Amino acid sequence: MKSAVRKTRVIFWSFAVTASFIQAWSYRFYIEPDGVNYLDVAAAYRRADWNAAINGYWSPLYSWLLALVQTFFHPSAFWESTFLHLLNFAVFLLTLRCFEFFFSQLLRLLRAESPDATDDEMTPEWAWWVLGYSAFLLSALRLITLSTDTPDMVLAAWLFLASGLLIQTGRFQNGILRHAMFGAVLGFAYLTKSVMFPLSFVYIFASSVSHRGWKKPDLRGLVALAAFAVVSLPFVTVISLSKGYVTFGETGKIAYFDEVNAPSMEGKLIHPMHELFERPNIYEYAVPFTSTFPPWYDPSYWYAGATLRLDLRAQLRAIGRAAVNYFHILSTEKEWIAGWLVLAIFAGNWREQAKRLFGWWFLWLPSLAMLVLYALVLVEPRYIGVPLTVIRLMLFAALPWPQIMVARRLGMAVFLAIGITTGITIIRATIPELAACIRPASHAQWTVAQQLEQRNLAAGDRVAVLGHTKVGDYWAHLAGLRIVADIPTEEVPA
Repeated sequence: MKSAVRKTRVIFWSFAVTASFIQAWSYRFYIEPDGVNYLDVAAAYRRADWNAAINGYWSPLYSWLLALVQTFFHPSAFWESTFLHLLNFAVFLLTLRCFEFFFSQLLRLLRAESPDATDDEMTPEWAWWVLGYSAFLLSALRLITLSTDTPDMVLAAWLFLASGLLIQTGRFQNGILRHAMFGAVLGFAYLTKSVMFPLSFVYIFASSVSHRGWKKPDLRGLVALAAFAVVSLPFVTVISLSKGYVTFGETGKIAYFDEVNAPSMEGKLIHPMHELFERPNIYEYAVPFTSTFPPWYDPSYWYAGATLRLDLRAQLRAIGRAAVNYFHILSTEKEWIAGWLVLAIFAGNWREQAKRLFGWWFLWLPSLAMLVLYALVLVEPRYIGVPLTVIRLMLFAALPWPQIMVARRLGMAVFLAIGITTGITIIRATIPELAACIRPASHAQWTVAQQLEQRNLAAGDRVAVLGHTKVGDYWAHLAGLRIVADIPTEEVPA
């Protein structure tokens, strides 16, 4: 059956590479505000402008990767966004390999507790890989996607790798080197997105306790903690010195201000924006940042002096919004819910299912913690692709397979049905992306930048924007301009 598994991998790799490249190429000229700022940070690192590069909001690793791409390939302004999306495509391939590592460890855990779960006559291993690859493609191409210019795909690679190492350290290979690798991976995950700083402690706790139980934690978890510290603390130190207080990043605080509970600003802010007029609202913000749009380059600079305060009503509203978002995301994947329910109801042994599920708590706890943490502030599909995938596959693996195998090939049939419906969903989304690849593409942002240069605007010039939404800042980045004042879109009628 190993040949069947190899064929399954070849088919899914071919499909994944094709679909992901089409998605990346169809969005090659599309850049959101996040991408503009990561490119600005990368440019600051390249010119050794450390004051601008050490940023309290944007985590550094994605900008480092962009800086390396720009250093080695020297893309022109026209092709800069294309190289960014090609970087995302390369990271996608790496993420797929990291997922394969995680899923192979999950199957290893399954075989250790249910040797017949991958029986060649009932539910062969290749059918499990169909289920796994389908879950990955759904997460990578529909939730995270290659259309964005954010580090979420990079983080996905680290998270799948960490989840695989978590299974190894928790059940199989518990050596010091493996723990060190585990901690280092979590450190790089933090450098990718700051939310991983608190979550890394959940991963390390789960790894340390799962092997010997709650009463005898594995002290080799301290090796993972030390490796995490070696990777993460240099940047924590630098960012703390930059801000003047101990911090691992300001992203969570700013997101809480923006999405949950904005603080009272009057008389508190150290660096308030200069309001030129009250109606219409016109703001000026020519500050020390050498960036395209200073208010979004490092929001923590503008919020300096504001303090967090808990408003229970606002927090409950945020949790309610998160619950609605989770429902909408999960409701688009009905085939997965239906497939799991068919197998779970057929097996009927709910006590055994619950026992195995709680026995694997170390695997689902970090993913659940991530879902809960995002639910307190903001839930977007690209944030939760990996934890949903880990929990989804673990729920299938935790089913009582001896009872399911009473019905010959029921598991294989369900897995194939899920794989086929997921594949159709991805193909349906890929068709318009393929059409966008075939049509001649218009690089509107670059065209605007060229026209501004023809009007005698040069790199370094300051400009103001009427009807500003932040989405169009890429033209200013390409032209090397600095937006130092604007009238927001909602104020244009005034």
